[in-house]
Amino acid sequence: MTTQILLVEDEAQIRENVAELLTLHGFQVETAVNGREGISQALLQQPDLILCDIMMPEVDGYQVLDVVRNNRSTANIPFIFLTAKTEPADLRRGMVMGADDYLTKPFTFQSLLSAIESRLQREAMRKADLKAQMENFRHSLASVSVHEYNTCLTGIIGFASMLTDPSQGFNGEETQMMLSMIKVSGLRLKRSLDNIQLMDLLQKMEPSHPEYAYYASGSSTISAELVTACVESIELRLDKKVDWRQEVATAQLQLSAINLKKCLEELIDNAFKFSYPDQTVHMFGEPDGAGYRFTITNSGQPFTPENDASIAPYVQFDRKKYEQQGFGIGLSIVRAIVELNNGRLSIESPSAGFTKAVIWLPRGD
Repeated sequence: MTTQILLVEDEAQIRENVAELLTLHGFQVETAVNGREGISQALLQQPDLILCDIMMPEVDGYQVLDVVRNNRSTANIPFIFLTAKTEPADLRRGMVMGADDYLTKPFTFQSLLSAIESRLQREAMRKADLKAQMENFRHSLASVSVHEYNTCLTGIIGFASMLTDPSQGFNGEETQMMLSMIKVSGLRLKRSLDNIQLMDLLQKMEPSHPEYAYYASGSSTISAELVTACVESIELRLDKKVDWRQEVATAQLQLSAINLKKCLEELIDNAFKFSYPDQTVHMFGEPDGAGYRFTITNSGQPFTPENDASIAPYVQFDRKKYEQQGFGIGLSIVRAIVELNNGRLSIESPSAGFTKAVIWLPRGD
């Protein structure tokens, strides 16, 4: 496929000469005689690379670059300035704004070709890396989703089949136990689907989004009673009892009640799932400067710096080594909600097998 280059240059002789030489070397060249036309063509054509003069009337090259970099469809297009400006401040300004390279007039055609090929190769590598990441993501999502759905549905279908078999003759206690397991599986499946929907929404969250205020504002009260309610809900869904302790001070936070509860549930759920059976999960909450710090610690699967860098939807850490429930989006949800409310999430393992998760949020009092 022919590489398309957009050349934005107001000097006719330079524009025509460069366009002709690039065409002879196999490039498809579109030209614009000024910055305004360059912006229009960049958005319309979405070329593979843009060559742009800086000093143009009305709309200069910096303005063209600003529009290109702030439009989602053109943000990653390689952008090379052609300029007579040689002052370091001018060069620095363009690089800070996102220019990929500079060619100072007058330049040789060979130097222009070298700059173009270098930027096109770098862009090809970026796209190849992105494609590989998407393939890994699709594989991870398929693997995790099949396991998660099948686990829940196996429990529901299996126990339902037993209950509807008249030859089994279960007593009341056995029937109640199986109905309880069906409920647990159903709650687990519902939570997984709710989290997928919420993560999809949070990934699209911008100030212009109609639900932005719902997720980025509000007030609530954190307390020992709220933490206890979250723990009891999680123990019911996981169908397990966990040894836990808490010292949580009551405080007003700048975060809606429903979002605070969601963050606490995801952090507690994560700690419970990855804690060794004979170990205690500890939770602490206290004012910290103008904010509030909630900390949860557990002994179990260690959390590495690589894990922290890999917190992303549908990523589960060491899945081949540790059998896990869920889609691996809980921590991503917490981080998104906390950051929308001017807070922060940090997770670390200060010692082997010991993990500490901390959220800091602004106080409302």
